[in-house]
Amino acid sequence: MKEETIIFAVPMLLFLASLVSTSIGAETSGVASFYAEPYHPNACNWNGDKTNIVSVSDALWDNGNACGRKYVVWCTPVSHEGIFQNCTEGLSGGYIVEVVDYCNNDLTMLLSQEVFSGNL
Repeated sequence: MKEETIIFAVPMLLFLASLVSTSIGAETSGVASFYAEPYHPNACNWNGDKTNIVSVSDALWDNGNACGRKYVVWCTPVSHEGIFQNCTEGLSGGYIVEVVDYCNNDLTMLLSQEVFSGNL
């Protein structure tokens, strides 16, 4: 399976919106947030029990071919509206996440709540 790198800047003040920089051939940017259990049902028919998962939007969905793709995600500190926001300790080290669902919104990616909070 091909692994690609996603760099997430997760503002600590705003857990609903994060800046995203991706390396998928060329660098682009997007927005990320999180979602909580239940993680079933999902668009990829994934029925596992792990929590290092992600839901992706049209930017990465690839007509369903994104199912099972793995990405490396980690946090980098950012400044949002002049306020410096650091990373959660766990997410700053990076995680490998697997695409298991589609998110139909303006976000690039929805991380599982466990990944987003750095509690894996």
